[in-house]
Amino acid sequence: MKPMIVSFKQFILQIWSDSMLAVICILPAIIGIFFKFGIPIAEIFLCEYFDKLAILSPYYLLFDICLAVITPYMFCFSSAMVILEEKDTNITNYISVTPIGKSGYLLSRLAFPTIISIVVSVIMLLLFSLTETSVLVAAVLSISTAPIGIIIALMIVSLSSNKVEGIAIAKLGGIIMFGVAIPFFITDVKQYLGAFLPSFWIGKFMLDFGAFNLIIAVVVAAIWICLLSKRFNQKIN
Repeated sequence: MKPMIVSFKQFILQIWSDSMLAVICILPAIIGIFFKFGIPIAEIFLCEYFDKLAILSPYYLLFDICLAVITPYMFCFSSAMVILEEKDTNITNYISVTPIGKSGYLLSRLAFPTIISIVVSVIMLLLFSLTETSVLVAAVLSISTAPIGIIIALMIVSLSSNKVEGIAIAKLGGIIMFGVAIPFFITDVKQYLGAFLPSFWIGKFMLDFGAFNLIIAVVVAAIWICLLSKRFNQKIN
């Protein structure tokens, strides 16, 4: 366990030594502050301007879900950037033959950041959610959105050869997050065109709290992770 903790400390230092990655890690808090204070002000302005009773407020739950998705996305994006840099400099191969081993390396680079993102996501939701969010709901939502961050990290490392390509893949992978909005705007059967996205089922789960939708979200996320893991392992070997 100690070598993994040491490896994770090195990982944290790498992130904070890179100004872009450091900003990305604090970006969820900035977005949360904007959601909490900016969106209600924008709602008042828009309702007065368009003479409507409500424009954004019916979608406050969607903003909360987006906040829960953004946190693991940002944390795991940073992890993927560090992995790509370590692969380019052959640090990955070096670490794999140390006592930490390959599995320990993956734990320190993917599992630990994901677990931290869950904790941070719960805090973000309790501080900045626009709806009344209990600790239980915040925890369930944060745990259910965490696999999306893992999928993004696996996708970036699997499909890119350097950090520039990784940023491009991350933008493309952001489409995975947009599935949460589909059930809010498309209510007929056409919404199931987004069924291949785990975020789509998370959006449906938050609308009706149906356990079936949460189970499907886990299954779809597991399929994504299984499909990407093989190529990911090939890239870091």
